[in-house]
Amino acid sequence: MDLLLERLVSICSVYDELPHSFDDTLIDKLVDSIQFEAVIRWAINEIDQEHTSVFLRRRYSDFICQVPSTEARRLLIISGAVEIFARRSRASPSSCIADAATQILSRYAMDLAAEECITYVESLRNSPRQGERSLKLLVKLKEIHSNLTIPLTPGSWSNESNRVDVISLLLALNPNPCDGIEAYRDNDHLIENVDQLIDMLLYSPAVKIYHKTKILHRMNERHFKTFFEQLIVDVKIESKITIGEVTGLLSSLAPRASHQQMAQLFESLGGRVLESRSLLQELFRIYGPDVFEFPEFSDFKNRLRTLLTNMIRTSMLESAWEQTDTALEIAYIFPCFLPENEDIQALSQNNRNSPYVMCSVLKLMRDHYGGIPEDLIRHFLLESADPAPKLICMKYLSNPDFFDSLSAEELEKYLDAGLSDDGMEMRQEAIKLAEKALGKAQLKDRVIDVITEYKNDRWLSRYVRRLLCEELAPQPENESILILRQMLSSLNVHANEDEVKDCY
Repeated sequence: MDLLLERLVSICSVYDELPHSFDDTLIDKLVDSIQFEAVIRWAINEIDQEHTSVFLRRRYSDFICQVPSTEARRLLIISGAVEIFARRSRASPSSCIADAATQILSRYAMDLAAEECITYVESLRNSPRQGERSLKLLVKLKEIHSNLTIPLTPGSWSNESNRVDVISLLLALNPNPCDGIEAYRDNDHLIENVDQLIDMLLYSPAVKIYHKTKILHRMNERHFKTFFEQLIVDVKIESKITIGEVTGLLSSLAPRASHQQMAQLFESLGGRVLESRSLLQELFRIYGPDVFEFPEFSDFKNRLRTLLTNMIRTSMLESAWEQTDTALEIAYIFPCFLPENEDIQALSQNNRNSPYVMCSVLKLMRDHYGGIPEDLIRHFLLESADPAPKLICMKYLSNPDFFDSLSAEELEKYLDAGLSDDGMEMRQEAIKLAEKALGKAQLKDRVIDVITEYKNDRWLSRYVRRLLCEELAPQPENESILILRQMLSSLNVHANEDEVKDCY
């Protein structure tokens, strides 16, 4: 019977809804014909099998978690899950089986007996590296069972990273994280305040920057001073802290750090601030566009401006487009770092084969240098094949100052280039340009001549005919579409209340 049940579950798992040919009453008959306890035991046993796939194990866990709490104890679900976790957590780190048992225990956390909670604590203490779900369950059990004691003294856990994670989660999620936390090995002394718990975390060799980030709001001035001094040292070493980690830290750090301390952090990073524009974007998000106008940032601002200028000029000589692009994107975010006019002009002439750099150059020229020069527009719209710079130039044609200076001949060339482009976004921008040009009497006839050629274009026909005020003639459906419609009609496809496609 076990094999048949497994086969039935496996087959049914692929359906969003059982076929209409399936007799629903068979389910009731099956339940009536066998003991429900046997089904539960079978499902728990399947969870504990190595050969069970991850997908099926999750389905079995979901099925078991549907059992009401009042029945879970009687059906030995809770004790079975505790036993599986205790055994599997020791055998292999990050075990999928232990994770499934954790899911079940989390569902019935309110119903765990004191002895079972202690078993779970001891299993975690003596286990290899565990996943976050198992560690979060421990914190959840601590919240529910206030009398639960958790030993967290240094050296009391087989895996120090597990211990540090638990302390971090307690401080981040538990409003009263100190209750029942053992401070020393003799079990006679308990943690008396949050400061002691933070000390246990900060001085662990396994503590990482993300642990500290989670608990910044809990730190007192002494802790924060220690943390910040170490941070200034660590950010100078790439292997210690990544730029991504520093970026993630800023929003939590800002409420605690002064402007002077934040400026000190960025000065300590040195050239690493240019590894990713996301770091300065986050600084912009937190403090606004005037952050470099703060007096505390003046030294860093001057050093960064020099660094960016050298970066742009050096990268032009070495054809290092990544460096150039990063520098230009930073300048776009913070206009105080805009390159010299001669540098931006040199970039526009020497980097035409680099679409990334040219996109940044064109945006800067458009917004900060009086507009995009006509020679660049002509080059990218009529000669270049790079889609991104072309799109920027096509959109710029609608700029009132530039549009008013367009001659009919130039407009005709640009419209034709946009309408014949392979990219739909370029074509749509060309349609917008044509619509705007139709409002000018001296351009109207030339525009009509250009767009009329696209009246029967597969993609542009309806847009062009709308501009020409013509009704779109109904297009006959080809044979393939007719066949598809007949097939769909024969299947009688409907959508049920759950929006699940159902054929019958």
